[in-house]
Amino acid sequence: MSAAGSCWKAVLIFTCISANAVAQQGWASALLDRKKLDFGVIATGSEAIETLKVTNNLASTVQLSGVSTGCQCASAMIVGPRQLAPNQSTTIEVRINTLAYTRKRETTLTIGFDAPSFTTVEVPIEAYIRTDVVFDPGKLDFGSVEFGKGAEQSVKVTYAGRPTWTIVGVKCSDPALKCEARVVARNDPAVNGINVEYSLRFQLSAEARAGRFQEYVTLETDDASNPYIPLMVQGTVLPDFSISNPRIEIKALRPGQTATVRVVVRGIRPFVVSGVDCGGLEECFTVRKGEVPEKLQVVDMQFTAPARPGRFTEKMQLKVEGREQSLEFSVSGVILN
Repeated sequence: MSAAGSCWKAVLIFTCISANAVAQQGWASALLDRKKLDFGVIATGSEAIETLKVTNNLASTVQLSGVSTGCQCASAMIVGPRQLAPNQSTTIEVRINTLAYTRKRETTLTIGFDAPSFTTVEVPIEAYIRTDVVFDPGKLDFGSVEFGKGAEQSVKVTYAGRPTWTIVGVKCSDPALKCEARVVARNDPAVNGINVEYSLRFQLSAEARAGRFQEYVTLETDDASNPYIPLMVQGTVLPDFSISNPRIEIKALRPGQTATVRVVVRGIRPFVVSGVDCGGLEECFTVRKGEVPEKLQVVDMQFTAPARPGRFTEKMQLKVEGREQSLEFSVSGVILN
């Protein structure tokens, strides 16, 4: 074979390998809900986290081998399952180190896959860490708060620069969370490198819903070039009442056959169940409940299978006397022909 022929053969082989690599990355890239992680402008010392969702949209099992970042300014971890059945999802959490690194940071997140074939996907990461704004602490964590009690926490914000720098507002998407920004000091010249100090007083309403919450609140400033600064706020509102078995499965029944569903409810104080809304299966259930206030209530619901063959899942609402919000649970089963 001539030298020219050998050259063309090598080019053809290289092209096929490259095309195959692109195809391999193609299926894996299609599993990601984001193609880039942009943290925007963040403050020194602040908690900066972004998540990427991986969903298996293939017909076969997907296996993640691991994740890594191209720079120590960012770290990543898989916080869900590594093996995904079809339609199953997992989450990758990426953090920026705002204590050891500053200013513009650009790196990549590498996601490795073992199945259905070996491949990797790279996701660009960008962030700009401001050195003139510092949060203390870097995130606001309310911890565990008892339902109906509410809570208060504060964060110190310091600014090195223009002595007239001003926080003009704080945006919170959660209506149960309010924030008041108060000027503590304005120094001209700077004191220990600080020109402006603010105290952010956060109030979590007593009306906050039970469960885990996490969001970024946004400080709006009069800085024309970078007016917005995010701050992570999180916590858990402990439930006052909870259903021990929120997903109930009834054995397979034929029309007219019966089964008893038992719902166990716990509370932090004695209570009475006022009723159960069975949704579209209201005519199929007979509810028996206790009338004496107790911290634990057992509700027996007799189910009579309707003449509607097939599988069903019905969301239901359990009402506690004196409590505005209902407790949710679901009942599933199969009606045989």
